[in-house]
Amino acid sequence: MLQAGTPPLQVNEEKFPAEKARIENEMDPSDISNSMAEVLAKKEELADRLEKANEEAIASAIAEEEQLTREIEAEENNDINIETDNDSDFSASMGSGSVSFCGMSMDWNDVLADYEARESWRQNTSWGDIVEEEPARPPGHGIHMHEKLSSPSRKRTIAESKKKHEEKQMKAQQLREKLREEKTLKLQKLLEREKDVRKWKEELLDQRRRMMEEKLLHAEFKREVQLQAIVKKAQEEEAKVNEIAFINTLEAQNKRHDVLSKLKEYEQRLNELQEERQRRQEEKQARDEAVQERKRALEAERQARVEELLMKRKEQEARIEQQRQEKEKAREDAARERARDREERLAALTAAQQEAMEELQKKIQLKHDESIRRHMEQIEQRKEKAAELSSGRHANTDYAPKLTPYERKKQCSLCNVLISSEVYLFSHVKGRKHQQAVRENSSIQGRELSDEEVEHLSLKKYIIDIVIESTAPAETLKDGEERQKNKKKAKKIKARMNFRAKEYESLMETKNSGSDSPYKAKLQRLAKDLLKQLQVQDSGSWANNKVSALDRTLGEITRILEKENVADQIAFQAAGGLTALEHILQVVVPATNVNTVLRIPPKSLCNAINVYNLTCNNCSENCTDVLFSNKITFLMDLLIHQLTVYVPDENNTILGRNTNKQVFEGLTTGLLKVSAVVLGCLIASRPDGNCQPATPKIPTQEMKNKPSQGDAFNNRVQDLISYVVNMGLIDKLCACFLSVQGPVDENPKMATFLQHATGLLHAMCTLCFAVTGRSYSIFDNNRQDPTGLTAALQATDLAGVLHMLYCVLFHGTILDPSTASPKENYTQNTTQVAIQSLRFFNSFAALHLPAFQSIVGAEGLSLAFRHMASSLLGHCSQVSCESLLHEVIVCVGYFTVNHPDNQEEELRLREGKGIVKQELAEPSLATGSSVIVQSGRHPTVLQKLCQLPFQYFSDPRLIKILFPSLIAACYNNHQNKIILEQEMSCVLLATFIQDLAQTPGQAENQPYQPKGKCLGSQDYLELANRFPQQAWEEARQFFLKKEKK
Repeated sequence: MLQAGTPPLQVNEEKFPAEKARIENEMDPSDISNSMAEVLAKKEELADRLEKANEEAIASAIAEEEQLTREIEAEENNDINIETDNDSDFSASMGSGSVSFCGMSMDWNDVLADYEARESWRQNTSWGDIVEEEPARPPGHGIHMHEKLSSPSRKRTIAESKKKHEEKQMKAQQLREKLREEKTLKLQKLLEREKDVRKWKEELLDQRRRMMEEKLLHAEFKREVQLQAIVKKAQEEEAKVNEIAFINTLEAQNKRHDVLSKLKEYEQRLNELQEERQRRQEEKQARDEAVQERKRALEAERQARVEELLMKRKEQEARIEQQRQEKEKAREDAARERARDREERLAALTAAQQEAMEELQKKIQLKHDESIRRHMEQIEQRKEKAAELSSGRHANTDYAPKLTPYERKKQCSLCNVLISSEVYLFSHVKGRKHQQAVRENSSIQGRELSDEEVEHLSLKKYIIDIVIESTAPAETLKDGEERQKNKKKAKKIKARMNFRAKEYESLMETKNSGSDSPYKAKLQRLAKDLLKQLQVQDSGSWANNKVSALDRTLGEITRILEKENVADQIAFQAAGGLTALEHILQVVVPATNVNTVLRIPPKSLCNAINVYNLTCNNCSENCTDVLFSNKITFLMDLLIHQLTVYVPDENNTILGRNTNKQVFEGLTTGLLKVSAVVLGCLIASRPDGNCQPATPKIPTQEMKNKPSQGDAFNNRVQDLISYVVNMGLIDKLCACFLSVQGPVDENPKMATFLQHATGLLHAMCTLCFAVTGRSYSIFDNNRQDPTGLTAALQATDLAGVLHMLYCVLFHGTILDPSTASPKENYTQNTTQVAIQSLRFFNSFAALHLPAFQSIVGAEGLSLAFRHMASSLLGHCSQVSCESLLHEVIVCVGYFTVNHPDNQEEELRLREGKGIVKQELAEPSLATGSSVIVQSGRHPTVLQKLCQLPFQYFSDPRLIKILFPSLIAACYNNHQNKIILEQEMSCVLLATFIQDLAQTPGQAENQPYQPKGKCLGSQDYLELANRFPQQAWEEARQFFLKKEKK
């Protein structure tokens, strides 16, 4: 192996030095030419080949050395073992890998393969089959073999056996010696070959080291060559740069020369133009003088023609006046003749009618006298029967009494109290003052009357009908004077608002309101189309094709604005869309009665109102513009006009009876919706609120003479609310609410009207709270309301909303008072009306809490409120309606907070038949006289609050809603606390108060937030806004105190 590898290596060693010498001669620095790169590349290629061959030879030497080392180790480990026994033949054969089987010499692998091949046959064949397949032995074969093997001739003597063994030992020893000599010889050869291979490997390693040194020298030489080339190139580049600099200098000098020459030419040409201009100016002056001369001549001619025309016109007017006087004289003569004939006919007709009237009056008087006689006979019987029925009927609060006003009002002669409806009757008869007065004035055999006896006696003896109402004319006259005074005040406010609107519009004319709406051009075109359609119309009704074109334009605008993109809304407003819609809606103003036919159909007007709503919905910029440009006043005037047409001015005693049901149609509802949307958006975008201000920015030079943005906003809103109140909007809405005497389940238009009307009142109360300069706490004693909204709502009993909600919830739901129970499962329309109404109640309570408590806690309305709250709580227990439930809970809290009488009212409404007696351990704890007997049935409103789902007692978000109302209803009222402890532990309320008092920032910052800030969507749920903070510690001690059983 060494001899085979050595010759190629020697050839390479002889070849490479020659090539190296030739390359070195070629790479002499004195002979470097343009082909230096090719020579260097060829030299590198040869060096790489030589290095690769060297590496292959080293790898071959290392492999051969390792092979020889393994062979030497194998020979050294091979022991000589010669067996002398007969059994050793089998071991030797096994060691050599061959065996003799059935007289044949077979390899052991063949034996294993034969065994595995017969494995499947053995598994599938039984032992009996194997025995049967074997060839049968002849008879006596066993005995014959035994005799043959037991023959004496087969036995050897001891001497023969020993001799044979010694011979075998001698042969084995000779064989060992021979094998040992062969092994020694083989090891000597292997060691010599290993020595030669190691020497060859060392020579190859030395050769690789020399090659590496040569390669480094070649790299150094190549680097020097490259450096010389770089230096040469740098010298060439420097020469080029010098040449370019010289060329640039020459070009600059040439350019300077050209510029100077052009400047001289320009000055020369300028002088020529100046002379030409002066010459033309002189010619123009001459032409102007000639023109003026011609104008003077033409003016003199025109003046002469004008004077001549004036003379002719005066003569024509004189002739026309003379003809008119002649026609007027003839017409007056004919009119006098016709009047004389008409008077003669009327006199004859009047005489005949007077005679017939006298005869008819005589007959009517006779019938009237007879009727009065029969009526007086039956009146006593009816009073007895009515007293009996009323006594049995009102003893049970299953029946929700009607709030419909009596046709003839009643009066309690004992208390001198006017009773207008069944609710007021039931509330007064059940009242503590009336019952106490009856007991003081009546007694049976010296004992105190029971509640049933007091009620029966009241209805029979003290409740009487009012025959003549003498105070009505005086009140009507007083209301008329007050109405005129309010209208004068409203005119002054409107004039001030119009003046501010003009200032705002003049300010906004200089401001370029841009919008990035993709439909900006289309909206501008549609707004121009609206104005164009209004300009081409005459004073009559619109034709069908014009109405269709208007509807198409409004439909396109609606489809764009329904995407609720603020940029689209601003673009439509900037294009004058709202002004165009105002011109469309102005056709409603001339209508003075319900039978007036409008120029534009009501459907198109409703579409215009819908576009107005989409333009302002959730767009603070447009809503602010509507307020500051006084467009909101137009909407309010239009709304008041609609209500005036359908709701005539009435006496307070018959308010709501003459209301036309057409008021609930789409146009009035749309106006209410737009107004509520605008005011609601203004609430969210107040400059002093949390949102960014949307009011116009006043330039810096005008800031000294102008109020701040927040003050300007507050002034505008105060003027708006004052104007609306003085124009009588609250009274008109009150009449609409009082006209509702039944459910709205099957009347969605009425339900929508009621929702938006109450939403408008809610927005007005919220805005009034924000802009009247009050602090954030609703318990602030400074409750000045310059707008008059609080007084108007207080005078109309919350604009009749409580009356309306009671009628919607209860009237028409009970057919048989003796068997039916109050309805506690309402439709979606009724639920939405209830939610909006309760939001209005809560916002008015935040505006003026004492006024809210006095109105709702008054005799009559308190009973209606308790029935309403109980029924809505029952509805929420059957149908999941979280928003309605939360509003009811908050409203009950406002009703009872710091008001002992209203807290006691919580005990009066139950849901069970008969009268339940609740005996307290300490009757003296009740307010006033001991309240031991409570009318009605279980559970009360307080108990229903305690029986709400478990989440309201475990979830922190729901606890924050329920617990403040429970605290307000039970604080300093031991009787309510006892009822509360029957349902839950008062420690929970004390812990709730303590946790809030210890919360950082809760007790210190919340009641003292800046004035004029709106209540947030969740701020009104906080304890500090529903229960006075100064009473927290006392309330905690009160609820921790154990009541004596």
